[in-house]
Amino acid sequence: MRYTDYIRLKTGGYQSVGMFGDHIYAYEVLTGITDSPEYHQISKTEFDSFETWSQEDITDRKKLCEIINRPVICSGYLGRAELDTSLLRDI
Repeated sequence: MRYTDYIRLKTGGYQSVGMFGDHIYAYEVLTGITDSPEYHQISKTEFDSFETWSQEDITDRKKLCEIINRPVICSGYLGRAELDTSLLRDI
């Protein structure tokens, strides 16, 4: 799968959550000067609660920081376009 196979389901301020295929939930954030997408795996529970944790106060973004510190499973950057299934976890 490629980063272009991502299906955006919920959006909010330079970020979204969605899916790759039928079973891989992902968080998308636009990065860099070109707003290239970067994807981190999330759980179904995190997907369902996106509206809550994506609106956390700037001083209390524990969930967002946790997700962003997870491995990038793919991105729009050259050489990272393919989904790296070795980085997927059971979450």
